[in-house]
Amino acid sequence: CDKNDSKDNKVIHENSDKNYLSPHPSPGGIIDAAGGAGHVSLALALRGVHSTVVDPRSTIGKLPGRDRKSLKKSKQDPFSTYRAWFGSRPKGVDSFYREGVNGISNASGGHEYNQTITTTDGSNLNDPTILPICSMCSEDNLLPNCKAIVALHPDEATGSIVEIAIENQKPFLVIPCCVFSRLFPERIKHQVEDDRSGSAGENNNIVSTYYELIDWLVAKHPAIKVTRLPFAGSNIAVWATFK
Repeated sequence: CDKNDSKDNKVIHENSDKNYLSPHPSPGGIIDAAGGAGHVSLALALRGVHSTVVDPRSTIGKLPGRDRKSLKKSKQDPFSTYRAWFGSRPKGVDSFYREGVNGISNASGGHEYNQTITTTDGSNLNDPTILPICSMCSEDNLLPNCKAIVALHPDEATGSIVEIAIENQKPFLVIPCCVFSRLFPERIKHQVEDDRSGSAGENNNIVSTYYELIDWLVAKHPAIKVTRLPFAGSNIAVWATFK
């Protein structure tokens, strides 16, 4: 599900196109949560809609060359990027993968960091676990001022995105993918009504399948709807406008 796994997602070349994407958050537009290289934000930008990709990975905003050229030729304003976690840093997350850390094994079988992270304000972090968190209280002001939140296959951030959108009545559209049942054992699926007994309620089964995850998200608020989108793979959009 990682949107940065494509062979085309090469590191931005150090040339005149390098700074075409704004490396700073820009409050007031759309938040592209866990947006990776920025393909959703690219689609929005080509339609004149400004967005900011919020993602902890070091490859954030690094579109393939042909996509950067398309955006530049369109003469539309580029999208912004903000290297941070959205809402929270999930417990148990693989920081060496998500935060782009080069880890080396030490004698005790653990890991040591051998990479310094530079944040958007130019400061250096030797410990990537203190990457900023984009929230209603964070200094970036993205979440309080955003018009909506979108997320395509946001993996571990899926639940946080929906919960934050509901809490703050922010319009959102999330297209879930991976379930991560071991990472989120607190997600308990709702028991489907049994026609034979007429009973209904919750059981102690952990959400572990794609459709159980969809049901779990939809049950969070009566305003939430689902739409199947016309592309292959995990294509069910969970969304709400709260109007």
